[in-house]
Amino acid sequence: MKTIYKAIFIFSALFFVQNMTAQKATISGIVTDAQSPLPGATIILSNNQKATTGFSGDFTIQDVRSGSFELQISYIGYEIKTITVEVKDNQQLNLGIIRLQTNSKELNEVVVSGMSQRNSEARALNMQKKSMSIVNVIAADGIGKLPDRNAAETVQRMPGVSIERDQGEGRFVSVRGLPPFWSSTTINGNRIPTAEEETTSRATAFDFFPSDLIAYVEATKAITPDMDGDAIGGSVNFTTQTAPTKRTIKATVFSGYNQKSDKGIYSGSLTIGDKSKNGKFGYIVNGTYWDRNWATDNYEARRQGDQGVYRLELRDYTGVRKTTGLNAAMEFNPSSRDKIFLKATYGGLTDEETHYKHRIRFDKFSSATNALTVEQQDIHNQLMTQFIGIDLGGKHQLGNGTLDWSLASYRNQFKYGNIPNAADNSYFLIQFNQTGVGVKPGYLNTVPLANGGAGGPRAYWAADGGMLDPDNPKSIFDFFSDSNFKTDPTKMKFSTLELYKISIVERDNIIAVVNYEHNFNENLKMKFGAKLTDKDRIATFRDEYYSWAGSATPFLSNYGSNLISQPGGTNYMRRETGTSVGTAFGPVLSTDGMTNLFNSSQGNLVLNPADSQIPELGKGLGRNFNVGETTSSAYAMATYLASDQWTILGGVRVTNTITQVTGKTVENNVVVDAENTKSYTSVLPMLHIKYSPVDNLNIRFATTRTFARPNFGDISPAGSLNTIDGEYAGGNPNLNPTYSWNFDLLGEYFLDEVGVINAGVFYKSITDPIFDDTYQGTINGISDIEISSTANGGGAWIGGVEFGITKRFSFLPGFLKYFGTQINATLMNSEMTLGQNANNPNGRKVSTPYQAKELYNLQLFYETGKLNVRAAFNHKGAYATSFDANAKNTDMNDIYYGKYNSLDFSASYKVGEHFTIFSDVNNVLNEPLMYHFGETPNRPKQVEYYGVKFNLGLKYNL
Repeated sequence: MKTIYKAIFIFSALFFVQNMTAQKATISGIVTDAQSPLPGATIILSNNQKATTGFSGDFTIQDVRSGSFELQISYIGYEIKTITVEVKDNQQLNLGIIRLQTNSKELNEVVVSGMSQRNSEARALNMQKKSMSIVNVIAADGIGKLPDRNAAETVQRMPGVSIERDQGEGRFVSVRGLPPFWSSTTINGNRIPTAEEETTSRATAFDFFPSDLIAYVEATKAITPDMDGDAIGGSVNFTTQTAPTKRTIKATVFSGYNQKSDKGIYSGSLTIGDKSKNGKFGYIVNGTYWDRNWATDNYEARRQGDQGVYRLELRDYTGVRKTTGLNAAMEFNPSSRDKIFLKATYGGLTDEETHYKHRIRFDKFSSATNALTVEQQDIHNQLMTQFIGIDLGGKHQLGNGTLDWSLASYRNQFKYGNIPNAADNSYFLIQFNQTGVGVKPGYLNTVPLANGGAGGPRAYWAADGGMLDPDNPKSIFDFFSDSNFKTDPTKMKFSTLELYKISIVERDNIIAVVNYEHNFNENLKMKFGAKLTDKDRIATFRDEYYSWAGSATPFLSNYGSNLISQPGGTNYMRRETGTSVGTAFGPVLSTDGMTNLFNSSQGNLVLNPADSQIPELGKGLGRNFNVGETTSSAYAMATYLASDQWTILGGVRVTNTITQVTGKTVENNVVVDAENTKSYTSVLPMLHIKYSPVDNLNIRFATTRTFARPNFGDISPAGSLNTIDGEYAGGNPNLNPTYSWNFDLLGEYFLDEVGVINAGVFYKSITDPIFDDTYQGTINGISDIEISSTANGGGAWIGGVEFGITKRFSFLPGFLKYFGTQINATLMNSEMTLGQNANNPNGRKVSTPYQAKELYNLQLFYETGKLNVRAAFNHKGAYATSFDANAKNTDMNDIYYGKYNSLDFSASYKVGEHFTIFSDVNNVLNEPLMYHFGETPNRPKQVEYYGVKFNLGLKYNL
């Protein structure tokens, strides 16, 4: 609390000092077009004083002497506007709203229509052009042109940016092929707390944050010292909407259809904002609600002992996701020099899943009967993520400088909903087993241990001489000897009941920021600042398995009144692979039936400590730990205009991190407290050079040093063993942070008709990269466990080229002039050295984790004053997520996230002055998400299909 009081005192003192400072004349105003503010506009007085408009289109020119001046305003795609101003001593001259007109008469109708991508691109390109950093920008109305419904999906169209998906929706953001946790993903400039269910990483899962709340997205590839330095890949900042310059009312409603679930999608949003007549007070409130049915068909191959599949899981998901978002912002301008703002943000995601899983146990095959065991898991759960944040701040014009400050607090929580009840809220699973299920013996093979095999029956991929062939997906499911086989509830015997419990709360209790920028003259300005963040994270985890006791073990048929046909079961993988294996899925428990079984069987369910992960028994400790972290940063930077063509920015940021991890570990078979504190200081120099030989051309060079802190799960003082799945994950509290020297060279040429051509190269030299070392070994006397633990690698580098073009075909005749395209591509390569071991004395050389060799986007659009049609194609190459450091001349233990292509269509048509009808088709190609062992995708680990989605809706804009 003392730190907070000190921060408030400093802010108050500076505010007082600025009011005591002698006031010289200032000129301020807001630059807009017919619809929206224009950020990044260039303002030049005839005495050569300059300014650039901010996000809200506002500008201020300080320290203006008295006299008569010409004020010139320029903006890409708009006519230059010149106005005459008369300035008096000590005057605060507010020019109000200054509107610009497009420089193309033919396309002016498009801009005035208010539905244009062109004015969105103009704002984005002007911000990019004026920035001293290497950045790409998307504005809100540009986001709305494609079916990108959450924050993560909005950035996949940017050069060098990719996303990871969950249940078909964007979740994590990756920049330039680096891990999501190596990039800084922020809201309004602050990294927000994570509370992700499984990864325990610092990467924020943005599937909870709807895109309707976003005003701008900035993807910065080379950061400046006034930005958080933990950004090796770069920084992606989502700016929420702020008070408009005039009364605004917007509403959107739409409904749709999910092909895979064969059910509906429903959504609505409302935005209301206004500004007082005197311009001193403004507000905006926008909320959104999105309710969609979804379904996923998935299969996963588990292996143990060798490359063979010992268990094939046929997973059939259905569910309902509900996203709720709320953003409220107020601002108060007591004078033209001062602004106070308050922002509050809420994002919530509730996902109720019903999941039926059929596990084919090839390892339980009997050659005497040519039969094996099928395990049926009936699963019901509700995943809940809730984020809330509040941010109070201000901006004040001093005599020759600008002071801005903010105090923010954020909280993010993940938990399971009240299934099967409020006391046992969990991932709720009931398993039944049917033995003696006939299969084709040709699918099975036993490779002796002496020959490097598992020593037991396995099904093998075609790459290993088996019958499972990913190039012929139907073959993967054609293992039943009886083509008419169907699981039988009278033979499905109760096996186990699982309650998988997780609760994570992460809080940034206080984020205090202060920045001061001083203008020494027209050519030199300096900026100083400090930032303090106090964070804590509390994670609890239990995985309880229950066996049956006290009476005869029941069969699934004992619950006949609660049995239903598996939802969508007969269509499982049928459309994608042609298989009819779904017809083998017999009756399953309904969701109410699962709860009824649990409630009625309390006297028979007995905890199975051998399979459970319970902290007090010394298990699951790697997921039960608390983190307290304090980071404090200070920076100084200077921007020098050496000439009209050359601008140089240089500075340094120094960040101190103190991380304390507390948890439990086992010593001499006794559970004891474990604690570790690590402190380090990161010195991060940065240099940017911008050369503009002509007005529309920028050549940029940047060299920066950045870093990445270890993930929370990586520094856990213990590990977790899952004997059911044969997996162990352990932490390493002594991990070092990862550092990178980054070099960027970029050229960009801005076209007259709101377009750009850019090309560049980048290179990163990385030390102490952290990787998941994955291999098969023995834990607690149990062999053939897939062990994963974190370690610092020996070193790494990543390099690549980026290029792109945005171009309208306005030079073509007739209707062809309304066509245009956006194309960008990033090609990369990398190398990382893993830890030394007996098999690799110098360390194994691999690519960096999450580095795809290529990323590219292609959009083709047609846009008139009323009609907007576009198609967007996105490609992400395959990349590795974990490596086996002990592997020698093989990558078969490395895990890869497969290549992915997506194609989306959207169209909108404006009706009258205020209404727009729109529709979109998402995931047209319906390509699967795939994880596979090894770089070649011939040994799948996970394959998942989401289906095509359709939406039709109506927008209202006052």
